[in-house]
Amino acid sequence: MMGNGLQGALLGVCASAAEFGNTVTGLVISAYFVGFLAGSALTPRKLREVGHVRVFAALASITSVAILVHALFVDPLVWAAMRFVTGFTYAGLYVVAESWLNGYASNRLRGRLLATYMVISYIGMDGGQRLLGSADPNGMALSCWCRFSYRWRWCRS
Repeated sequence: MMGNGLQGALLGVCASAAEFGNTVTGLVISAYFVGFLAGSALTPRKLREVGHVRVFAALASITSVAILVHALFVDPLVWAAMRFVTGFTYAGLYVVAESWLNGYASNRLRGRLLATYMVISYIGMDGGQRLLGSADPNGMALSCWCRFSYRWRWCRS
């Protein structure tokens, strides 16, 4: 959750540093929510077909790759596509985790368990956003996304 919170905040800063423009940056960032809608609609079918563990492993792996692609290609279309993929996979991860918790919790404990899950999720997202202020976004401490030149696509020295 911290990584997702950090990525959402950091991409806006890096898109500004890459001079994408406000409209393009808004479209790139909003692609996450289009993917989120698609992921929440399509994941339950895969859960029924192959199960929680396989779906979770696949979505977590795809999420990791999608986030890393941002560092390789500083291009608004690539970033929008990866934001869509990230939204899709995070929605799927939420569906997997929540359905698994819901399926294993007794009726007496279900409300408390899901409430605790939500609190932990929001604390993680908050922690990730707070990491943005812990280091220079143009440096290597958070990531090297902002160190890439939009025009040359290679790290500046």
